[in-house]
Amino acid sequence: MRVIKSRYLIIGAAFSSIAFCPQGHAQTTTLKLINEYPATSITAAADLDFAASVDKLSNGKIKIETLQEKNDPYKGAGQVDAVSQNKVQMGTLFGGILGARDSLFLLSSLPFAAKDFQQAKSLFTCAKPVLEDRLKKLDARLLYVTPWPPSGIWSTKPLATKTDLQALKIRTYDETSKSVFERLGAQSVNLPYSALAEKLKAGDLNAVLTSGDGGAGRKLWDLLPYFTAVNYSIPLSYTIINNATWNSLSKEQQSVLDKAAQEVADASWAGVEKRIQANYSRMSEHKMTLNTQPSASINQALKDSGAAETKAWLQKNKLTDKDAACLLEGKS
Repeated sequence: MRVIKSRYLIIGAAFSSIAFCPQGHAQTTTLKLINEYPATSITAAADLDFAASVDKLSNGKIKIETLQEKNDPYKGAGQVDAVSQNKVQMGTLFGGILGARDSLFLLSSLPFAAKDFQQAKSLFTCAKPVLEDRLKKLDARLLYVTPWPPSGIWSTKPLATKTDLQALKIRTYDETSKSVFERLGAQSVNLPYSALAEKLKAGDLNAVLTSGDGGAGRKLWDLLPYFTAVNYSIPLSYTIINNATWNSLSKEQQSVLDKAAQEVADASWAGVEKRIQANYSRMSEHKMTLNTQPSASINQALKDSGAAETKAWLQKNKLTDKDAACLLEGKS
């Protein structure tokens, strides 16, 4: 009896997380989608487009309620658990956040793993089957990914040499990037974006590793007036849905979500490069100093440290020959 009761509780949880209109009215399904980034960021904007597309494709029968930045009740890796445990139906999660539960999701943010967006997309496409398989172990399903503009360094002072890098107290976004800067001799801490503002105001940090997009959304220029475009990585955010929620939807509803997801993914990959210049223009308007051609000393120090950390990551994450080929393709 205990087993039967538990099964009913699980099924009940899956359905209780989805809202329906009263009998006699057109049935409406509402799904909540969390994202710790602000609406001005590329991933949160993609989520809003996804919600609009779902609404249109379903003729208003499926509503996506986006809970962004401060409205997201879950922080850091707790967001992964919230989706896995069906506390919330959907989440757009930065790769570094998912990487806290499965380090394979750090693949896209390995240092200099992709030199451009075409290579970043190829890397994801090749790794997609194994990533989807890993998501099953988190009781989730992949809907779409959103690429970020390349990561750079926001700082209180200009960066010209390896010595400048070693003087950093820098926020990084996953364990890999944390280790890369520690190898250089810098002080590094892995923080989710939601925890960043407090640390900056307290003076605990003098630099942040992030793209101009995420930084522009958070208005980092108020405290960090220098940006060095080191193009450290092209990380991804993953929009996932809880498996029980997915299975409770009709085939027609699932088809709507899949179609809207594909539309948003295509638009994100097509438009991400245009955001770089828009972000730079916005940063310049706020009197930031942009260094889009870092010194050879800066580049070499990061590449040397990044190569060592990538080697260590590969030793910990035993990839198949096919997956390893995806990572190394075009890098020779």
